[in-house]
Amino acid sequence: MPPTLSPGQRVAMTGFFTKARFLRQQPASELERRLGYAPGRLAKGWWLLFLEQMPTPNDFEFMGYSYMSGGVSQGHLRPGPTAEQELKAGKYDVFGLKRRTILQTFRLAGPDRLAKVVPIDGGSGSMPYPPGSGFPQWKLTQSLSFRVWGSVGPGQVYSGDYS
Repeated sequence: MPPTLSPGQRVAMTGFFTKARFLRQQPASELERRLGYAPGRLAKGWWLLFLEQMPTPNDFEFMGYSYMSGGVSQGHLRPGPTAEQELKAGKYDVFGLKRRTILQTFRLAGPDRLAKVVPIDGGSGSMPYPPGSGFPQWKLTQSLSFRVWGSVGPGQVYSGDYS
């Protein structure tokens, strides 16, 4: 991850993402709870990034909902298979499910556009990621281009500007 981000910057990233609509009008403490960040992780604010290119089925994994910390259905303290691993074990056509998700669910504009939250303070991956409260989430396994919309400072909320 780049040490600093700035509005309008384009940056290639991997990792978890969701839809912008779920981030709208949420204070940092609520986003922490819903996304599964440790309390205080977004206290200094957060960057909002919008995905610029549509992922292919090979670019992402299903991670279920944010209450599945790390995409693991059995919870953060009892590691188990991720949502995608469970689909594969159930003999689902995961590639086909991904194609349908791309066509029916993923958007690059408007309230359903794909978005990523990055804590302003950067921090490390060693901080705990407790289960969240249920936003849909996916994980980019290949770096794709995001555009930095801007930052949401302490005490502020994202208003829902999807441009």
